[in-house]
Amino acid sequence: MPNADFLARRWKPILALVLLIVCAVCAVGVGLRFVPASARRLKVWRPNPEQYEVDAALLAQEMGRAPRIWEPASTPDIVVIVLDTTRLDRLGVYGYGGETTPKLDAWAQKARVYDQFRADGPWTLPSHASLFTGKWPIAHGAHGVPLSVEAEAAPLRKGSATVARALRKAGYRTVGIAANKAFLDTGWGLSQGFDVWMCEDLPKGADGTIDPTADRITHLAQAALGGPREGGMFLFLNYIDPHTPWHLREGYVKNPSKILRDSLPTHRGWGRVTDRLMLRHKVSPEIVASWSEAYDAEIRFMDEQLGELLEALPSLGIDDNDYVFVLSDHGEYLGEHDLVEHSKDVYEQVIHVPLLIRGPGFTPGRDAAPLQHHDLPRLILAAAGLPPLPDSADTGTAGVQVSESYYARKREGESPAVSAKFDRIRRAFVQFPHALILGGDGTSEAYDLALDPEQRSVVPAAAWVQGLESIAADWEAGQKVAEPAPMEAPVNTEALRALGYID
Repeated sequence: MPNADFLARRWKPILALVLLIVCAVCAVGVGLRFVPASARRLKVWRPNPEQYEVDAALLAQEMGRAPRIWEPASTPDIVVIVLDTTRLDRLGVYGYGGETTPKLDAWAQKARVYDQFRADGPWTLPSHASLFTGKWPIAHGAHGVPLSVEAEAAPLRKGSATVARALRKAGYRTVGIAANKAFLDTGWGLSQGFDVWMCEDLPKGADGTIDPTADRITHLAQAALGGPREGGMFLFLNYIDPHTPWHLREGYVKNPSKILRDSLPTHRGWGRVTDRLMLRHKVSPEIVASWSEAYDAEIRFMDEQLGELLEALPSLGIDDNDYVFVLSDHGEYLGEHDLVEHSKDVYEQVIHVPLLIRGPGFTPGRDAAPLQHHDLPRLILAAAGLPPLPDSADTGTAGVQVSESYYARKREGESPAVSAKFDRIRRAFVQFPHALILGGDGTSEAYDLALDPEQRSVVPAAAWVQGLESIAADWEAGQKVAEPAPMEAPVNTEALRALGYID
């Protein structure tokens, strides 16, 4: 039998070899983690006619289920297009040089372009609820809830007066096609007043994606507009491609070498990096550049598909006598203010969003009017010759814009290290160029947007701050607070998980 000294001498080199192999594997893993996308194959995207046929057949079936007598076609058609999660400063028409939106830029040459349009909320649910009801989030109640409440958010209350209801009553056919299955499915109450609402019933893509890509929304829109029409059409569309997770498609990523795969959603480094960011640990410029490159690529893809629809509108019967609204519901953080994604605060990166309008009365050119989502129902209904919705808000002659954030999604708020940062109400009061952010926890931040558009430096003291504080106090005192409504339908957890709202 070998003695102990012999065994020790024999196993030492074996142990050293094992340790060497382990270290090599770890080193390779670390190296692969940040291999740029150019070293790996980007996804090749091709149109899928079979998918479009399935979608169109489903739309035709839904349209057939909502028969009724239409009014004569003397009213203009109205198309409202929401570009989910799209920042104003990433569009060419607003000065961005990243070549992201050539199609939209060309269409915008004959549009009214609004430079001071701001979101009512920093995420999908409250902004769309304001777009449909003409009310601030405080008044319609469809927004986030405290961590102590066992719900993701509060839906829009049943029986709410909406643009779709008013247009439907006036004889319009009302059709909604939404890609965001997480917060635009029927359970959240935003489909009220629509004859047809296609969202959660749209099938998954051939590649397994839950939310329909921009090409599918475009083909559905063409099918809706190209069908028989006896009266006015109100068509609402929601494109979601710039929302995480980002898909890296060949031909749309301008600089593949900037993409660090593991820094992106669905990859293992994403959670680690974003968690550190929210704890105020700075991330590298290379990671931020990777996020920016992936985000821009999704906007390029969406722009190409949106452009196909915009170019086809005249052939689909949408001409100079009709109205087209193109806007975003909110923007996206890409590392600014120690944040990523949205639904977390009310800085300019998420509340300053695009609005472009074409139609009678909207002269092409720039417009500095301070508008918000809750102002659009008034413009939409006026286009149809209808009065405003009851109890609708108005930005007012003072031009003060109010954007509200009610808590944040539960995934971030449940982390003890950052829960206080997100389990609170925050409001931005903007009277351009001045901005004041007030928190329910007593926090206060003032910014001069003309000198500091990215809000990097808080203004320590200025004469205008006190005046804006007084306006904010009067505004809050004059609001009727809506009690959050209960969620009466099951939450679509698969869709919430796909967009990163839950783990």
